[in-house]
Amino acid sequence: MIRVFRKMNVILFITLQSCFLLIISVIAYGYNFNWQNVFDRYQQDQLKVTAYKLIDDMRNEDLSVGPYNTDQKSWLTRRATLYGILVRYQEDRFNVWFDMFSRVQNEKDLIIQEYPVVAKGEMRGTLRVGYLKTVNQNDPNVIAYQEMMHKRSAYLYGILILISIIVSFFVARLLSTHLHRLQETANKIRLGNWEVQAAVKGPEEVRGLALTLNELSRELKKQEDWRHHLMEDLTHELRTPLTSMLSQLEAMIDGIYEVDMEWLQQIYDELIRLTRLMNDMEKLSEAEAARFTIHIRRVNMVQLAQNVFRNFQQMAKSKGVKLQFMPTNAPCYAEVDRDKMIQVISNIVSNAIKYTNEGGKVTIGVDWTIDSTIIYCEDTGIGIGAADLPYVFNRLYRVDKSRSRFSGGVGLGLSIVKALVEAHEGKIEVSSKLGSGSVFKVTIPNVYKSLEQQLG
Repeated sequence: MIRVFRKMNVILFITLQSCFLLIISVIAYGYNFNWQNVFDRYQQDQLKVTAYKLIDDMRNEDLSVGPYNTDQKSWLTRRATLYGILVRYQEDRFNVWFDMFSRVQNEKDLIIQEYPVVAKGEMRGTLRVGYLKTVNQNDPNVIAYQEMMHKRSAYLYGILILISIIVSFFVARLLSTHLHRLQETANKIRLGNWEVQAAVKGPEEVRGLALTLNELSRELKKQEDWRHHLMEDLTHELRTPLTSMLSQLEAMIDGIYEVDMEWLQQIYDELIRLTRLMNDMEKLSEAEAARFTIHIRRVNMVQLAQNVFRNFQQMAKSKGVKLQFMPTNAPCYAEVDRDKMIQVISNIVSNAIKYTNEGGKVTIGVDWTIDSTIIYCEDTGIGIGAADLPYVFNRLYRVDKSRSRFSGGVGLGLSIVKALVEAHEGKIEVSSKLGSGSVFKVTIPNVYKSLEQQLG
């Protein structure tokens, strides 16, 4: 039973219905109060009309001046009784000619109005007329009126309560349906179905939650795909050297090969390559997670690129490659992680120098647009073939060694670069022609938008 009251639709229904009942109660109180005031004003207006009729009758009977005799008092009593009122007529506070108010113990029970009596242009006295409030409790007309109003009010309140129940039920069901649908989507994601997407419907908060859930699903799928491809790539990369080392060791154990320095050096080289592979995989893992650990601050991108240029001048000189820097004419500031951006530029420049022959040239440049900063690296190296160009950013991808610019590595450098650039919501592009050189261009937004800002 307690569990039922913890359900969202039940909580919403009870909350909405309570609010509706409170509003209906306020309306009912105001409605009754208003009609009571209308009835009181009606009685006062009727009392005023009756008073003027009585004054007119008194003038016709020449009763505008007292004192009265017994017959005059009897006539005035009959006339007041006919009109259903009580009368007090006086010249001033000391000369009271006719008084029916003395029949009432407490004048607070009366509705009293006071009017001057004028005859032949002269002020003759003051007429006070009163209506006994308790008469309403015995007056058939008043009782019938009140019963009619109570019935109408009961019908009206019943209809309002019924409408409020229906509205509360459907609103609670509508809102809880959105949340229930999101719960089902979250359960599917929890069970490993990362293809599912929540429908972006309902109130703004529910839509925001659906967008966040969809982003979470995409991120989980991205991570799972990354782990899947990583295992495949690792299996592929590890199988060949391990098989080679195992066969060589078995041959030496069986006496097929002599245990000499040449065979041991080959095995050692393979182990070194595997160690380098593990180190690069660790760097790639950190780069893939960079969007969750990125430390943003405003950086002068021209100065940053120039620092990288200075760091590689000695490397280029020792290789016989001309390294030059092309700054922009305006300062370029962007919100980036300084260390990770240095890693991006350094990796690209290092590759450019490494795969540019002696006498070649490598150019580092900075450009800008209103929204972005562009860093490019152009070389006159060996280039990349059209068939291999779409795959250079893939993990563990290496071009054929006979014409490779990546033959010395394990194919993770540019994957790390791409992951770091995407962590800044930027993009990296490459254009190249085999034997003519390559151009790598990194575009970084000047203003970094976090994941929450992108969703909201």
